[in-house]
Amino acid sequence: MMIRFPDSLAAAALAYLAAPSFVFLLAWLRPPLGLAAAAMLAIALYQLLKRLPPAAAPHTRSALLFLVILAFAWAALGGAGHFVYANSDWRTRDAVYGDLILSAWPPAYGLHDGVPLILRTAMGYYLPPALLAKLAGIEFAALILFGWTALGVALFLLLLPLPRRLGWRLILHGLVVVFFSGMDWPAIALVHGHLPMFPLPLEWWRPWTYTSLTGQLFWAPNHALALWLGTALFYRHRENPVLPVLGLVLLPLLLLWTPFAVIGLLPWFLWGTIRARPPTGSPALGTTAVQWASGTILTAVVVSLLTRPAIAAAFALAEPAGGNAAAKAAGIDGDLIAAYVQFVAFEFGLLVLLLRPNHADAKQALAIAAGLLLLLPLVSLGPSNDWLLRVSTPSLLILLCLALAELDVPGRDIRRSLRLTAMVAILVLGAITPVFEISRALLWPRTPPNYGQTLVEQQAGFLAPHYVGRLDLATLRAIFKTPTSVPAAADRQRLLSPSMRHPPS
Repeated sequence: MMIRFPDSLAAAALAYLAAPSFVFLLAWLRPPLGLAAAAMLAIALYQLLKRLPPAAAPHTRSALLFLVILAFAWAALGGAGHFVYANSDWRTRDAVYGDLILSAWPPAYGLHDGVPLILRTAMGYYLPPALLAKLAGIEFAALILFGWTALGVALFLLLLPLPRRLGWRLILHGLVVVFFSGMDWPAIALVHGHLPMFPLPLEWWRPWTYTSLTGQLFWAPNHALALWLGTALFYRHRENPVLPVLGLVLLPLLLLWTPFAVIGLLPWFLWGTIRARPPTGSPALGTTAVQWASGTILTAVVVSLLTRPAIAAAFALAEPAGGNAAAKAAGIDGDLIAAYVQFVAFEFGLLVLLLRPNHADAKQALAIAAGLLLLLPLVSLGPSNDWLLRVSTPSLLILLCLALAELDVPGRDIRRSLRLTAMVAILVLGAITPVFEISRALLWPRTPPNYGQTLVEQQAGFLAPHYVGRLDLATLRAIFKTPTSVPAAADRQRLLSPSMRHPPS
């Protein structure tokens, strides 16, 4: 008998986000511990899903078909299936994905002072498709990853507050989502005095960047999907008393996808919890002991893994533009202040000024989003300033939802009509950035997948500190299965199908 939940769409999204945690607990931990932790997580999820409020009217079949087709087309252009040109970051993603498919878990890259060097990155995106590719064969790996990516994108589009009937409103709103971006093209033209070269990336025109949704999907779906789905689930249930329970169960699941999702969503769940709390009650009202225990265990294990110390690098990879924003901020000068003002204005500031939400909660959300987006450039973390790239996503998605709501309110007078016209112009100018991304995918030569090198070999022997660390914690060695060395290029050739053995580097 099939179990039915009040909000089946939210249940599907939570199952999608939870799948990597189940794979991780069952495949990485020793069987008794993994089975117990997975069972506890299943109970915690079940308790949450039974409490979710009923969903709104479902999408019509035609609307559902449109959004699914849009999701699969968007994902196909992103590089996961390698049907088209894939951006350069996919070289590393392919290596991680290939290592997970071709080795036993947990995968390791040799020893350092007798301690295994283990893959300890945020790997949630890869685990379920890697497990399926192990079973089906690595020749199906790219297709499986594409299907997994498209499924996540489809769930995201279905969770958004889009029209539920097929018509011009749904088509328009769907295109706004795909092409939502800051105004990078006019910024380059006006600030730097030259036209961008088509179809090169546009977004690093200042020491900081807020990436378009298409840019996130094309460059880092492993981060984007968790951020998108987590934010969409928050927005869907932002006014429900069950929100604290959702946060307690959801946030630990996101850690294995990307810790930045937890950081970016935490302010929003805190705000929502304060609003959802009864006048006389605890914010923990409705949570269960199993949910607290499951969240604590999953958080402790994943955080312990992700914080294992890296090996001091013999050399450092070149730092991308914008990676030293904090260092620049330490010596504030007029040029830096001008750059910050320009960045804020073109990336989100003008859009924020044009939004006029009617409800008090929407006004608060707009103020929080704008405040966070103003503060985030003051912090730099990660080789490509991952803090800015990822933590900004929930606030950008809140702005997107507010803009979609604004587009649904007709112009009642000349002032509102002019404001809507200006907002549409900003969205159209921002859409140029995704157009460049999509054009590059279509016009440049197709990039075949490369699973013929390990992660370390792909990085020319560099033990990337955000991918590889020492399994030096005795507790983790006790609860993890024994790490297994990843097969090197020479050994893994026999594991690949003939057509995959000599892909271009």
